[in-house]
Amino acid sequence: MILGKLSDWPSAKKTKWLLIISIILIVIVYPFMAYFTMASKYPVDFMTSQLSFSSATLKAHYAVTVIDFYRVTQSLDYIFMLGYGMLAFSLGLIIGRKFEEDSKWRTSGYIISIFGIIAASCDAIENGFILAMLTDPFGFPDIWAVTHSVFALIKYILLISCIGWAIVASVLRIIKK
Repeated sequence: MILGKLSDWPSAKKTKWLLIISIILIVIVYPFMAYFTMASKYPVDFMTSQLSFSSATLKAHYAVTVIDFYRVTQSLDYIFMLGYGMLAFSLGLIIGRKFEEDSKWRTSGYIISIFGIIAASCDAIENGFILAMLTDPFGFPDIWAVTHSVFALIKYILLISCIGWAIVASVLRIIKK
């Protein structure tokens, strides 16, 4: 089984380092993203924007946005993605490996770790569409807004699944002790 390889790869030591590095990346890059987002004067929160499925809505947002600053935010987001992707991957493995071999909880931990990577990958594709839209913020094809939102929706579903699983699995492990 392909997921079975995750029982020993990466090693426990490397997985802990991935967790530490992911937290450091997130903590370092997030304030810069927040600064450039505020400086860009983007008019709504990211979830509202990312799940708009509407080019008219995005074009209205871009009309009041300082595009160069917003572009910096979207570029920095690639580092943030790396951080949260590694965080979800390593947490899924660390928590999942605490359950018995061949248990559904251990297997689900391996699946969740993969979800973290897929979520970050969807976010990268989504950001690619944002950056493409920013090259012509008032004339980009309508389908780009829809495609961007589809990848954002998949990302959010996967991330919420990762967070929910980590909470439930952690509580279950505490109760089992």
